[in-house]
Amino acid sequence: MTNRLSAKYLTLLIALQENPMGRIEQIAGRVNLSRTTVSRDLKWLCGEHPNSPRRFFRVGPDFNESALGLETVDVFLETSNFESLIDLEKICDSHPYIKYRARCFGGHLGLFSQFRIPIGSAFLIESLLKKIKMKKHILNYEILPTIGVKPIFSVTRLEHWNSESLTWDFDWNKWAMTKGRKTPATKEMEDSLTNILESRDIDILNQLGHGARRTQKDIITSLENSGVEITTQDLSRRLALLNERFIRDYIVYLDTDAFDLYSNVILTAKCDSEFAKLLEMRMISNPIPFQSTLKVKNGFLLWFLRLPPSHLSTFLAYLLEQVNDLNVSLLDYLSSEVYGVWSGAFDESKKSWKRDQKFM
Repeated sequence: MTNRLSAKYLTLLIALQENPMGRIEQIAGRVNLSRTTVSRDLKWLCGEHPNSPRRFFRVGPDFNESALGLETVDVFLETSNFESLIDLEKICDSHPYIKYRARCFGGHLGLFSQFRIPIGSAFLIESLLKKIKMKKHILNYEILPTIGVKPIFSVTRLEHWNSESLTWDFDWNKWAMTKGRKTPATKEMEDSLTNILESRDIDILNQLGHGARRTQKDIITSLENSGVEITTQDLSRRLALLNERFIRDYIVYLDTDAFDLYSNVILTAKCDSEFAKLLEMRMISNPIPFQSTLKVKNGFLLWFLRLPPSHLSTFLAYLLEQVNDLNVSLLDYLSSEVYGVWSGAFDESKKSWKRDQKFM
């Protein structure tokens, strides 16, 4: 259990994950505290209070990648050499379309990376990985069959949290018996809307990634410091457009010192179409009360989860009965990095993302 944050702070962070952009009064009602207390505590947790030791969380956007003309490629990079691992992280850090990276240990040993790339350019990522392999930086790589898949998210939920014992009350067996409800079919890929994007919109999206709950004044100051001039009125208009067309939701990113109540795991597996469909329906209509990202395509599962250690074994036992080729790895959350979009990769004159081999 964590010694870094009190139960009150942990409970507040859990409530925030339910409603990342919620107003102070909404969050206060959820945790039964006064608005003054919640406002003060959130400032302390986000590093804005004079006595804050660090920033324990930030809220960032979950992009509508299809509207942005982008798609995510999920990749495992295999290496057992620590120096090669460091080199791989540097390569990822310098890539114009890197989205996420984390060291992984277990079934996959090396690095799990995500690239948020222009739609239809996955072959350029594979070309890059082949070159990296030829230079002996990796033993092998695996591009997962999840390109174009819309992820299913779940978040922590306060009703399953016991703030006195710092434990979670959730019955996996009971959850596994629920069938879930059918949801209306949605298009896997939506139309690209890059024709209405401006370079400064990408800068705004990037600033939202640094903290979406900040005031517009703070965002404008940060934009000006990076050379982007914008008025309050223009920012309000562009934010309205971005929230309507290019942002699906908002996500809470926790500092590694905020929680040590979780194990971070990533798994892949194969399953039959019936279980895949049931799992998708269950996760949409009755999601687990823990932070996770699930992708399902043609009987292939990719699932990232942050679970309490006491729940991990129960979850894996449940899954093992339903799937084949289960491959589980621990993710090093401490060394992981999340990246925003980069305006330098967007060609405003062509209203498209740069996608030549030299650039990528």
